[in-house]
Amino acid sequence: MKKLSADANPHFHDLAHILFDQALLAEGGLPDDPAAYVKRVNALLV
Repeated sequence: MKKLSADANPHFHDLAHILFDQALLAEGGLPDDPAAYVKRVNALLV
């Protein structure tokens, strides 16, 4: 988690959202904004 700090990684905000959304999905829930989740994951993969 230390490597994910906002000071060390400019993508901290997106990575934190992806991590939270993946936890929701793993528990059978849905992200508040599925399109934003997909956009963040796609940006990470590029």
